[in-house]
Amino acid sequence: MSLLTAVSDAMGLCLGTTPTSVVGNSDGNVITFLAQAQREVNDTWPQFKWRKARVAFTITGDGATTLWSLPSDFERFEEGNTFWSTMFPSVPLIGPILENDLLALKALPVTPLRPVWHLYGSKLEIWPALASGEVVNAIYYTTYPIVASDGSTAKQRWTADTDLPAFPESVLTNGMIWRWKKDKGRDYAEDFRTWREDRELMAAHQHGGKIVSTTAIYTLPSNQWPGIVTVTP
Repeated sequence: MSLLTAVSDAMGLCLGTTPTSVVGNSDGNVITFLAQAQREVNDTWPQFKWRKARVAFTITGDGATTLWSLPSDFERFEEGNTFWSTMFPSVPLIGPILENDLLALKALPVTPLRPVWHLYGSKLEIWPALASGEVVNAIYYTTYPIVASDGSTAKQRWTADTDLPAFPESVLTNGMIWRWKKDKGRDYAEDFRTWREDRELMAAHQHGGKIVSTTAIYTLPSNQWPGIVTVTP
């Protein structure tokens, strides 16, 4: 399963021929399908929450730094409660807040007990500064839809025949087929439907299903602790 096998499958179905190589091949048809493969990952990657798109993000406070560089492959943070601090493990950091709201907070004579966060250009601002040794964790989505054969090196463009799409290969193959037919003026409606259904099905299979209880017998509110909290003076 690689760029070469995906292009070979697509070309075999469209042209009845298969290449021995893709990247660096001077054959016009191979060049076209390579371009279609790039169009497919560029289009499909940001539209779904693919499992390999999620990357752990961790910063450790030093008591002074408030602006942190975002990863070079940063696309967006996970929606919802994004940042969780080891100092306040049960309550997420507040944000993203609007820039004007952050300016208003900074103008106050007191600072918030818990930091707030805001995206500022290519920077993440957490204010006030995290305490020294305070660890904040989050999940972000990467812009890199391709993985090298080592299984870990991510990239934006195809550079080797052994490169892999970071989502199921069938989506890549089906995407190349309907795009090629459309560009050639051929009927691609059925191929487009196959690609769209396969893409949605594969995306739905990326995460395990959560069990939803139909009874509240074993369900506790998120702000309750099933035990006794003892406060020592």
